[in-house]
Amino acid sequence: MFWFSKPNDVSEQVKQFLEMDKEYLSGDLGFTKILMSFLVPISLTALAVAFWKRSLWFGLSVLVFIAVAKIAWSVGFGGEAGKSIIAPAIIGLVICVG
Repeated sequence: MFWFSKPNDVSEQVKQFLEMDKEYLSGDLGFTKILMSFLVPISLTALAVAFWKRSLWFGLSVLVFIAVAKIAWSVGFGGEAGKSIIAPAIIGLVICVG
């Protein structure tokens, strides 16, 4: 994210997670990866529909789903290193819900 300055100190977990993420993105494009990739536009479309219909509860539910899915994917594919995303994901969720 270009608006944040480069940190002076990066934890080992974050380095491991970013390396796993890089390997995942540059690896073979299999059927599962293609299906998982569709979650992003589907969830954002669901979010747009929810707020277009002015359904606050549906919209908030989609936001929670997005955060939980990101955490689950991160921990599922990144293991211990994936846990480094939990706090930022929860903080982002709280900001979006607010």
